[in-house]
Amino acid sequence: MALTLTLAKSTAQKTDKKSKNACQVILMDEQGTALAPLSDELSADVAAFSDASQFKGKLAKSALRYATAEQSAMLLVGIGERHKLNGNALQKIAKVIYSQLADLTKNATLWLGGILQAEQFGQLTLALMNQGYCFEKYKSKASDKPTLSHIVIHATNAQDDLQAVLDFNNAINQGQSLARDLANEPPNVCYPAYLAEQAQVLAAMYPDLLTVKVVGEKDMEKLGMNCFLAVSRGSEREGQLVVMEYNGQAAKSGKKAKKTNLTNPIAILGKGITFDTGGISLKPSAGMGEMKFDMGGAAAVLGMVKALCEARLPLQVVGAMACAENMPSGRATRPGDIVTAMNGKTVEILNTDAEGRLVLCDSLVYLQRYQPKVMLDMATLTGAMVVALGSVRTGVFSNDEDVIFDLEQASDSAYDRIWHMPLDEDYQEQLNSNMADMQNIGGMPAGSITAACFLSRFVDDIPWAHMDIAGTAWQTGKEPSGTGRPVPLLMHYLQRQALAAK
Repeated sequence: MALTLTLAKSTAQKTDKKSKNACQVILMDEQGTALAPLSDELSADVAAFSDASQFKGKLAKSALRYATAEQSAMLLVGIGERHKLNGNALQKIAKVIYSQLADLTKNATLWLGGILQAEQFGQLTLALMNQGYCFEKYKSKASDKPTLSHIVIHATNAQDDLQAVLDFNNAINQGQSLARDLANEPPNVCYPAYLAEQAQVLAAMYPDLLTVKVVGEKDMEKLGMNCFLAVSRGSEREGQLVVMEYNGQAAKSGKKAKKTNLTNPIAILGKGITFDTGGISLKPSAGMGEMKFDMGGAAAVLGMVKALCEARLPLQVVGAMACAENMPSGRATRPGDIVTAMNGKTVEILNTDAEGRLVLCDSLVYLQRYQPKVMLDMATLTGAMVVALGSVRTGVFSNDEDVIFDLEQASDSAYDRIWHMPLDEDYQEQLNSNMADMQNIGGMPAGSITAACFLSRFVDDIPWAHMDIAGTAWQTGKEPSGTGRPVPLLMHYLQRQALAAK
């Protein structure tokens, strides 16, 4: 069950009567002071429990009191020093709150007061929503624990429209959860046609905002998308470019999305390799099961479109998913093959495991038919990016400083962090081929940069950014799972674009 958050409609002085069924969650600093103004009764109760538990208020430390017949459950959570309260601290606080209460109660009351500004409030509430995510679709027995499902928040920010922040976060969370669901699906369920079907489901849910078209392999052959086909032809599953046209401006004017053509939209593309064996350049078997997450970019795009439809931002956006399986077979591309891309450039394929850039390059060319004012793409593209930035930040490459600035601002507000990577002309030389216009790999040095350089050759004079999400789209290890990133980043970026267009 998803975790829902609501704002209390009344002030703290009128609404702090303890509920037998709700745990009282009190945030406290290192001085032992609660963030929120509390009634005398609740304040005395907090002080007594704090003293009894010797609670110090250090960041992410907690003390839990179970409910009895005489008193409600209470959770004290430390925020550390108030002036150091940042996005990272808020993520830790959200994790502590949920982990302590997840299997204890269905309802909780969170006392925030007015210390968090709108941006911090947004980061904390989205982090809480994300903590409530779980994927148990294939479990034969559902959990019977009283999973935390609802938190009432008491906040006193009179100057901020916190309800609008919460509504926007709810839209983001719906989209991010969809992206996580798609990434977590097994590859025998989630293949290219499945992603296309999910896009059609969204179009049926939001007919006034969204239309979908699918470019299949026969159409790709006519269009000359031979780089894309070089990847998809090795699989029995047909490769598909799924294009979703979101027209929030048409909906705002009362027109149907289907009736209005897009004009200079924002184009956002995601890599959708639903399973990556490496092709003929076969990957090692260890860890190959996680290659179902290689469609994290496409999942994020579909999640973003879902969030857009929920938030109804007044924008025109084209979201596209370049979907294929990378499989070895008698029809698979061989290392050494040369193919011609949709824009007429020839590519020598020296490594079939560098497949993401091949489906993306033709898709980028295709999307330029829309004459977009800006193009973004995201892909679990290179292991080199994981080496460089780990799982904390997404690497971003761009040909335009304004795009980088907008993405960095969105990154800060969403706390979905990025890092600006170089795209110097010097790196392009590593892609030189004596057989074709270029080769699809640049060697070991600067692997994430040369991958971005490859994509840059298929973007005309359009502001563009490439996001390598190889380290951020899923968490690896004993419990691998999709993260739904960078849906929050994309939505905050689009929100900024909508505000700038007013």
